[in-house]
Amino acid sequence: MLYLLPDELLVAIAEHCDQTTRKSLSLVSRRLRDPSQRIMFKVVHKYFAPNSSAKYRERLSEAISNERLLSYIQTITTCPPITSYVPKVTPLELLFTALHRMQSLRSITLLTIRFKTTMLDQLCKVLSTRFLDVKLSSCSYPTNYMIQQTVLKVQKLHWVDNDTNKPLAAFLGKSLSSITSLTLMTDFDGLADFGTMPRLRSFILLKGVSNGENVREFLVANPQLVDLGLRGPVHDLSLFPSSALPNLRRIRATADLMHDIVPGRPVADVGFYNPLRFLKIMLGGVLGGVRALSRSTAPIVELTIDLDHCPSCENEILGAVFETMPHLERIWLTFHVEVRSILYYDAI
Repeated sequence: MLYLLPDELLVAIAEHCDQTTRKSLSLVSRRLRDPSQRIMFKVVHKYFAPNSSAKYRERLSEAISNERLLSYIQTITTCPPITSYVPKVTPLELLFTALHRMQSLRSITLLTIRFKTTMLDQLCKVLSTRFLDVKLSSCSYPTNYMIQQTVLKVQKLHWVDNDTNKPLAAFLGKSLSSITSLTLMTDFDGLADFGTMPRLRSFILLKGVSNGENVREFLVANPQLVDLGLRGPVHDLSLFPSSALPNLRRIRATADLMHDIVPGRPVADVGFYNPLRFLKIMLGGVLGGVRALSRSTAPIVELTIDLDHCPSCENEILGAVFETMPHLERIWLTFHVEVRSILYYDAI
């Protein structure tokens, strides 16, 4: 009877098995091998050790010549070598030559790698033909590299780099019509220049910025945003237009920004973040931010308070929360100094 089941059901069964069981399933018969291997090779992690680069190159060469294996790969994550040694021909270059043959590829994460022109050419060629999620962190790029493709199909872009705003601007400029989620850890002054990104639904800024006007103009130009994260302080974000972000449902920000953004918008999911340097003024800021949530046009049903612990403030915060949020369903409290988390379900 097992042989009569469609591949979709066999794949679903394999997804509920651990990796060892999947390996065993793939060895039972040819009928079970294909569904099992689709899940086994869903994620590929490559770690490059300089003292064994020849071995990695040999194994990777075998892998990229296996069309069956390549067809299963959905996610690729590359990590840097421990030392600064970089071989003349890295295994990573070989991997990039096979990107276009990975028909199931959905996301690629590149951490602290040194891009060569040929590698970027291969990546952009793939991005011009299919939708991918891309995360780039602390990478280096060829000087004055020009993307040849007219349009890139980047869906989720996660960019963590302070010194490479020019490549970021190139990626954004080519992906304006496809990006649905944008996460940045860079003080990028050119955001407002891109105007509206029609499919953008989530925007997260992982560090504080000094040019709040630039961020404000970008947010005003994208009224379709439903998820906003401002991890650090954003200066000059006051005078936020009341007509901006009419669809905002979820926000993660410092307490002071809640006053500027939440009132008059249908926010239902809120997360507070206060940097450690604000420890002394934390309580007053948080209580003010909590009270600002009462001015949301939708009931707050989910709340996360990610704060550095002040021993005497927990009861006061909870009191203000339950007083101003009668529809609250879930609350998470995290205090980093004591390294403890409290999870409350069914707050009402």
